Amino acid sequence: MSSLPPLKKPLNEQPESSFTLSSEYYLSEELYEQEKQQIFYRSWQYVTHQTMLPDVGDYTTLTLCDENIFVIRSSDNQLRAFYNVCRHRAHELLQGSGNSRKLIVCPYHAWSYSNSGELLRAPLSEHRSEFDKSAFCLREIRLEIFCGFVFINLDDNCESLQSIAGDLEQDIRQKVPYLDDLKFVGADMLGETRLDAGWKVVVDNYVECYHCRAAHKDFASLIDMNAYQTDVFQHWSRQIGGDIRYSNSAYEVDPASGMQNSFFWYLWPNTTFNILPGSNELGVFVVRPLAVGNCDFGGHSFSADGKMYQPRVEYTANVLAPEDIELCESVQRGLRSLSYDQGAFMVNPASPGESEHALHHFHRLVHSALAQE
Repeated sequence: MSSLPPLKKPLNEQPESSFTLSSEYYLSEELYEQEKQQIFYRSWQYVTHQTMLPDVGDYTTLTLCDENIFVIRSSDNQLRAFYNVCRHRAHELLQGSGNSRKLIVCPYHAWSYSNSGELLRAPLSEHRSEFDKSAFCLREIRLEIFCGFVFINLDDNCESLQSIAGDLEQDIRQKVPYLDDLKFVGADMLGETRLDAGWKVVVDNYVECYHCRAAHKDFASLIDMNAYQTDVFQHWSRQIGGDIRYSNSAYEVDPASGMQNSFFWYLWPNTTFNILPGSNELGVFVVRPLAVGNCDFGGHSFSADGKMYQPRVEYTANVLAPEDIELCESVQRGLRSLSYDQGAFMVNPASPGESEHALHHFHRLVHSALAQE
């Protein structure tokens, strides 16, 4: 078993008698290294939507902790993922996004690969006896399509995403009738928003709306918190704002147009699917760790009609996101205080939407993952 800091107060199965992870879990460099190996290199990670790579040779790149990865549509029209590293001297092969229809050529020594990963040319290799090109193909990574979105997993022996979260796909499809009509519309690219807060602090903030009345007054004006709902499942959780107010301080919602509810799905460990009322949109946003106390939060926005609803965009960008960033960065600073170690989960059976049982669920998942070999 991995060595974990002892928790002075219990994190047990019942949230009403449990306490949070201690501050050391948010501040320890050693634990952060464990998180890379035992959480991020063993879990399904969002990359893009399959429609964003429509043509043979289309690719996009991703940085996951210390690993560089690219996803490409190969000549057989399949999406494939590879470590973005030349097998000769480890130079990165591709940058950003683009098209590499014919060859992937390393800019260092011109080793050349097909878009399905085979090594085709290695200059001077003819002078090595018995040089086997097949031994130097690109290392492929597991890839799976989930609700039309592309996910990868560095663990060759992982369970399929469908087996882990098939009930989540069913739930999203049931509640989002336009799911298969989504078109990319947003420039909310990964890496745009850097927070001076660790990834767990940001997920903590996302999975509970206990803070919404106090910290998001416009959100609580738009969404009736008395009818808010939070549900917990094995590897995901869900928040539903089923009742909205058309007269509110956040932004204008047309009662005859677009989605009339809000949905926020969290998929372990760091992916979120988001819908605010007013249009047929869906945002997929991911928390990417950069260091113990830093992360990126970003992703992609989609809609059924290929347009973004501007009032929602302006509210999210100018009000909701800055509020959450300030909250998370304040928490990260506060975790260093000598006065703090563990908090207590607040739950109210009469108002589960504003309770912290999804936060408790997340902390249990983190602790369990770090405790594994």
